[in-house]
Amino acid sequence: MKKILAGILLCIGLTACAGPLSQFNFTAVELQRSPDFTHLNLEEGKVAILNAVAADIFHEYRRVLGDSFSKALHDIYPDIPQIPPQETLSLLNGTDLADEYTEMVRIYEISGILRKKNQQKIGRALGVHYLIQVSLLQYSQDTATRFSFLGIRFLQTRSSFLRVFAQIWDVSSGAIVWEGSSSATVAGEDVREKPIPFEEVATRAWQELLKKLP
Repeated sequence: MKKILAGILLCIGLTACAGPLSQFNFTAVELQRSPDFTHLNLEEGKVAILNAVAADIFHEYRRVLGDSFSKALHDIYPDIPQIPPQETLSLLNGTDLADEYTEMVRIYEISGILRKKNQQKIGRALGVHYLIQVSLLQYSQDTATRFSFLGIRFLQTRSSFLRVFAQIWDVSSGAIVWEGSSSATVAGEDVREKPIPFEEVATRAWQELLKKLP
């Protein structure tokens, strides 16, 4: 019994020292793109990232989702000038366009449309040619015990599933010039009570999606 317990503790110690083993699986799809539109258009015309849209149950992740998109965009296309979500909100409030923005988002949540007149006012105020709207479609976490001894859980598999969506709108025409969706499944084995960070999963999902942008 002592040898068994010692062996268990040794294995656990080695696992803890090695850190968690994570597996990432991604699926990214370009859903729509206007002819001749590429990331070079974004380099020539500055972009503003709007605050993320999500169902009420995912409300707490909205800021992180927008920030993770901004980070991923900088990582994949560092030459694209961008206004991150929180800065976008601050600038809109400072130019007395808070009501205009709120109306635009409210209509978007109902119809899936960013009204052209709202886009143009916001675009002029921010000095941008494109608006990027990101959305959280699905997020779930699960924990499964891989090994337990005498009722004590030593090794667990934690998994997270995430599905996100992004649209790029041209403020001059009011049209969607690009949109895509990305899903990520992340599984990690660890002896510690440490969940897989949402930001890490979201950033990786956005990076894979942005690679689809030609």
